[in-house]
Amino acid sequence: MVINLIVICLMIIFTAFFVAAEFAFVKIRKTQLEQLINDGNKTAKLSLHIVSHLDEYLSACQLGITLTSLAIGWIGESTIESLLHPVFNRLPFTASFNTISSLILSFGIMTFVHVVIGELIPKSISISKTERVVLFVTKPLHYFRQISFPFIWLLNYSASLIGKLIGVEISGEGNESHSEEELLLIANQSLTQGEINSEEFELISNSFRFDQTLAREIMVSRTDMDVLYDDLTVKAALDISLKQGHSRYPVAHKTKDDILGYITQKDLIKCYLENPEQAISSQINPVLKNFENVPIKQLLNAMKKEKKHLAILVDEYGGTSGIVTIEDIIEEVFGDIQDEQDHEVPLIKQVNPLTYIADGRIDLYEIAKRFDLSFEELNREGGKKTASLGGWLLVYNQELTKVGSIVSYQNLTFEVTKMDQGVIVTEVKITINDQKHNDPSMS
Repeated sequence: MVINLIVICLMIIFTAFFVAAEFAFVKIRKTQLEQLINDGNKTAKLSLHIVSHLDEYLSACQLGITLTSLAIGWIGESTIESLLHPVFNRLPFTASFNTISSLILSFGIMTFVHVVIGELIPKSISISKTERVVLFVTKPLHYFRQISFPFIWLLNYSASLIGKLIGVEISGEGNESHSEEELLLIANQSLTQGEINSEEFELISNSFRFDQTLAREIMVSRTDMDVLYDDLTVKAALDISLKQGHSRYPVAHKTKDDILGYITQKDLIKCYLENPEQAISSQINPVLKNFENVPIKQLLNAMKKEKKHLAILVDEYGGTSGIVTIEDIIEEVFGDIQDEQDHEVPLIKQVNPLTYIADGRIDLYEIAKRFDLSFEELNREGGKKTASLGGWLLVYNQELTKVGSIVSYQNLTFEVTKMDQGVIVTEVKITINDQKHNDPSMS
C-alpha cells in the first residue's frame, strides 16, 4: 500500500514535469534562448536545439504524459478505493452500494489530484516562469527523448500513415505561422497588457497597412501641387521657392499635365549666383512618373532604384494626378515628420461634439477613418476613385456647383461652405446625425 502511494506521487510528479515541459517549450521564443546563450548559459544551447526540433520533443512530452496518466489511473484508483472501502463498510448501507460509492469517490479524488497538481499548476508555472522552467526541464527531457526515440518515431509514423489513409495531413506543431490579422491581435493584446506602448503598436499597424496603401491615397493632388513653369527665370523661380518653402519643384510646360522634370532649390541658388536671369529649363532633372494606383511599397522601390526623392503620379489617361515624395511614404509608417519649413495646418477641426469643419483637400481615407466609414464603399458609391473629400463630393453630385449644397451619407451630412470659382470645393461642414441612412441622398 505504501509503495503504491509512493508510485502514485512519483507518477503525478512526472506528469507535472512533462506538462510543464510541453507548455514551456511551446511558449519560449528562440530570441530568448539566443540571449541566454549570449550571456553564457550552456543549457540554453540544448534548449534551443529542442525548440528547433519541437515536434519530436512534444511527442516525447505527450508520450510521458500518457504513460504516467495511465499508471496513475491503473494504480491510483484501486489504491485509493482500498483505503476508502473499510470506511464505507462501517456505514449502514449494502455492500454493493459501499463498493460503488468508494469507487466513485476514489475516481473523483484521483481526477482532482491529477488535474490540479499534475496539469493546472505546472501549466501556470510554465507560463509565468517560462525561461526558468525551460532550463530546468531541458536535460531530463532530452535524455527521455533519447531513450524513447524508437517508440516516438513509431508513434509519429503510425499517426502520419493513418492520417494519409483518411485524407488528413498531419502537420508539425512547430511549423505554425501567423497571419497579419493574428499578429495585429497579438500586438493589440501586448498593448493592452502594457508590453508595448501606443507608438510601437501604431508602428506595427502602419507597417502591415503599408502594402495595401496606394499612391493616390497619400499624394498631394494636382490642384494643390506647387509647380514651376519652364519659362521662368532662375530669379523668379527662386523667389517662389523661398516663399513656398519646398526643396524640390516639378517643372511644367504651360499646364500641370505636361511635367518636364524637377528642379531643386539648391540648383536654383547655385544658378542664381551664376546668372539670375537665365531660364530654369536648362537645369531640369528627369522625374519619375508612375500610375496613381501603384502601391506605395512598389513606388518606394522604384524611387530608390532611380534615386529620386519625388514622383509624379498620372491617371489612366496620362494626365497628372498629383505628386508623392519620399517623406510622404515614410510618414505612412512613422507618422508625420515636420521639418523647419513645415507649417502644419489642420485639415479638419471639431467645432462641437457633432460638427466638424473640413478642408476640401483632406484625404478621403482620413474622413473614412475618422467617421468609421468604409473607404472602399465611399469610392465605389462615388462612381470613381477620388483622393480628396472635395473631389468625392463633386463626383458624387456633378451638379454640386454652389455654396450651401448638401450631401447626406449614412449618419453624416456634408454641407459645402466654400468653393473656388464654382469648381473646387475648398471647405465642408460635416454634421453627425442621430440616425443612419442605409442609402445616401442628395439635396
